[in-house]
Amino acid sequence: MPAPPSRASAALRKPPPPSADSAPGGEELLAEVEAEKRAKGKKGKKKKKKGGGAGGAGPSQELEEVAEAPSEADAVEAAKKAEEARLLLLLETLTEERMRFSITAESQAAASAEVAEAARLDAEADEAEEEAEEEEAAEAAAEAALAAAEAALAAALSAAKERRAATAAARAKAAAARMAAEAARRS
Repeated sequence: MPAPPSRASAALRKPPPPSADSAPGGEELLAEVEAEKRAKGKKGKKKKKKGGGAGGAGPSQELEEVAEAPSEADAVEAAKKAEEARLLLLLETLTEERMRFSITAESQAAASAEVAEAARLDAEADEAEEEAEEEEAAEAAAEAALAAAEAALAAALSAAKERRAATAAARAKAAAARMAAEAARRS
């Protein structure tokens, strides 16, 4: 003995054809009502395609498109509501944490001022460090210039000593030559 049809299968059955004495446009209204019933009952389940014919879209495929559109809109609406609920929960958690840690607008402003002061002091320290590095670089350059000047002075002193020695040697030679010339003249 076959099982009696359930409510779901009864809702999926085709409605009886409209009678000849129905009002004009009644078929369209009936199709819309049936599509809404299916959309509410299924909530996103896909309807099996009936027919298939030679590729032409039959009335069952058109009803499926109408039935799917509300489920997509419902999904978008549900996602919006879920996001709103998540944000409200986050706001509630934040408010509870603020109360738990005794965070007031004044304490938050004071903390922000402290953070700003710390950032300002940090920037000043960075600037002072850069200035110190620049001074160190200038000092190193000055030391290098002083070392170069000292080397040049040492070279100049060495050259002067060599010139004095050469001059003294030339004088000594000249004196020896004069003495030799005088000695030769005397003899």
